[in-house]
Amino acid sequence: MPETPVESAEYAYAYTAEARQLRDQLPSELLPKLLNVIDDLASNPDAYPLRVQSLGKDASGELIKYVHPDLPVEITYQIDRTNHKIRFIHFANRIVVLKRVFVSYSHDDDRWLAELKKFLKPLVDQGLLNTWDDKKILAGANWQSEIEKALQSASMAIFLVSQSFLASDFIAQQELPPLLEKAKNSGLTIMWIAVSASTVNDSVLKTYQAANDPEHPLDDLPKPQRNKVLVDIYDKIKKAAAV
Repeated sequence: MPETPVESAEYAYAYTAEARQLRDQLPSELLPKLLNVIDDLASNPDAYPLRVQSLGKDASGELIKYVHPDLPVEITYQIDRTNHKIRFIHFANRIVVLKRVFVSYSHDDDRWLAELKKFLKPLVDQGLLNTWDDKKILAGANWQSEIEKALQSASMAIFLVSQSFLASDFIAQQELPPLLEKAKNSGLTIMWIAVSASTVNDSVLKTYQAANDPEHPLDDLPKPQRNKVLVDIYDKIKKAAAV
């Protein structure tokens, strides 16, 4: 039995039985975002011409595939422009290359780790990033083994650079060498963030571009300006994650 169409300002829409089942199988964090996209398409199906591809036409209307630039989801629907109706046919959780991100930091800089993770959460929720730091090591686990596994699986590394970071023997001897070697030989992405003034220009990181201005590290900025810088860092990480 077909569903009762949902009325919107512009188009009424309904789901096929298969589309409803597929929609309900999507990850729970995607569902509210997907519903917002559906409402947008029903309000104005021509609002995003660069996101849609025509798959052909028949007597029932035009078949269209919509690909969202940020969410890992594809939507297939049929649009009847004469009667202002949309029928959603298929939803697919698009396969994306998940970036495994190793975050290296000094425990003196716990505050900045928490701040970074807060800003990266949208990318994690969208399934674009999987961040790892040593706080994910469970009590009783072999911490050395867990760190080695995280290093091996990383495709991106983010360094929270301060003088405490640079002075850490563990970071210098255990974390930096394999990550820099992987960047050189396997294309791992390196990104470092200046969280406080440091002697980074005399370190092995001097040849890598910072994600923010080292002359104005995060702890030197008032909160409104710091938030803007963190948004800029977010955008750079998002762009790197999409490669």
